[in-house]
Amino acid sequence: MNQLVEKIIVLGGGSAGFLAAITMKKRMPHLNVSVIHSSKIPIIGVGEGTTFTMPQYLHGYLGLNPGAFHQLVRPTYKLGIRFLWGPRERFHYTFKAQLDGRLANLPKANGFYCMDDFRYTELNASLMENDKGFERQSDGGPMVNTDVAYHLENAPFVEFLEKAAREVGVLIIDDEVKGVDVGEEGISTLHLESGGSESADLYIDCSGFRSELLGKALDEPFIDYSSSLFCDRAIAGGWERSDEVLKPYTTAETMDAGWAWQIEHDHLINRGYVFSSSFLSDDEAEAEFKKKNPKIEDPRLIKFTSGAYERNWVKNVVALGNASGFVEPLEATSLAVTCEHAAKLVQTLADSDMRIHPVSRRYYNHLSKVTWDAIRRFLAMHYKFNTRLDTPFWKACHEDTNLAGADEIMEYYQSSGPGLMWSTYAMGANDPFGWEGYLVMLVGQKVKHEANYQAGENEKMIFEQYRNSLKRRSENALTMRESLDMIRSNKWQWKPDFYPNASPWGS
Repeated sequence: MNQLVEKIIVLGGGSAGFLAAITMKKRMPHLNVSVIHSSKIPIIGVGEGTTFTMPQYLHGYLGLNPGAFHQLVRPTYKLGIRFLWGPRERFHYTFKAQLDGRLANLPKANGFYCMDDFRYTELNASLMENDKGFERQSDGGPMVNTDVAYHLENAPFVEFLEKAAREVGVLIIDDEVKGVDVGEEGISTLHLESGGSESADLYIDCSGFRSELLGKALDEPFIDYSSSLFCDRAIAGGWERSDEVLKPYTTAETMDAGWAWQIEHDHLINRGYVFSSSFLSDDEAEAEFKKKNPKIEDPRLIKFTSGAYERNWVKNVVALGNASGFVEPLEATSLAVTCEHAAKLVQTLADSDMRIHPVSRRYYNHLSKVTWDAIRRFLAMHYKFNTRLDTPFWKACHEDTNLAGADEIMEYYQSSGPGLMWSTYAMGANDPFGWEGYLVMLVGQKVKHEANYQAGENEKMIFEQYRNSLKRRSENALTMRESLDMIRSNKWQWKPDFYPNASPWGS
């Protein structure tokens, strides 16, 4: 089409919609950017975990003040995920390398020394092992780095984003779309409940599961992931925190027909059970959930389908957030995908001189497909190899889960173990989890391989000394509560260049 983009309308005002609008306006101030959302449509108020890219994106790429963010949103920090998964008592997934590396004086990759004992393998995993937040700086304050994520309560997060959007010049229209005109080039007009109408050169669909523009108006095919990801329900709830330790991680706990999350907030513990309705009724799932969590209050049922639209950019519509696709929250990928694709869209428009060019659109859709395919196969591996429980659901996972293209990854791991040499070729390019992610889940679940390397006593001693040094450092660290109290105090100062002014994905 090669249409010049001067005006953008974002449909939907949740976290995806406001993040998209802020991204467009901050990085391209000349654009006319509007958000259309209805205050009548409630926010899905579940707690949310992020990946380490979110703080970098918010405070570096978008330049949103971290001090104001901590005061208004009051996030807690997430160093990683504690998995109660597989045969180990627990293991930790962090945003730093535990296994995908090699100590300078050892002949094999770290993964070979962790098959029996997968603890104290890097600093954040060691802090998680001891329920600690950050190491102490020389002045006694927490040593915060950029390799940590956030736990967010959705309502204050969206409120903060809406305020930030207004401040950067985004026009916000509180209305509801009641009709859509579709022409040869895509969407031509949005008809509003108030009686007015709005038009733009480019529409960003952030209407959530409804996918009003991409899914409904343009009728883009939806690719169902249910052969890989069997879960299609979640029961979410929580309770007010009393004397529970504020943990520096999300917990992912194996349940009879799925898994349960625990997300840590200041004064609230958010808990949810993701399950498959093919193996458990809603009432049975709620009973299991309440038995595990007797403090739970106001549990509510959320239905979903894991999958993604075949293309995320069709004609003059780009879908972001749940309007583009949704996979269950096992690795907290939702906000990361939204932000990465928004940043890539900005760069795509810049490279094409603000025009909707078919070639750019094709490559953007290729990026989207690679992202969704990678998330699908990575999450599928969580299910395929989890041997913690032997219920009908988990038996079906072991036998029937479609790994959706992970065959070469498994072939390489099963023959070479946690080796490093050809991992990039086994994964393919641009995998968002990297070889480290696969190794943590495979070694963490004690998935067998043929590379039965026997480390010598000197090698074991060297690796044990490394573990012990990390253990000592973590034991002397601050708790998460102590860390947050200091970060939120008037004495705390963020360095202007703490978060680099660049996308975490290189655009």
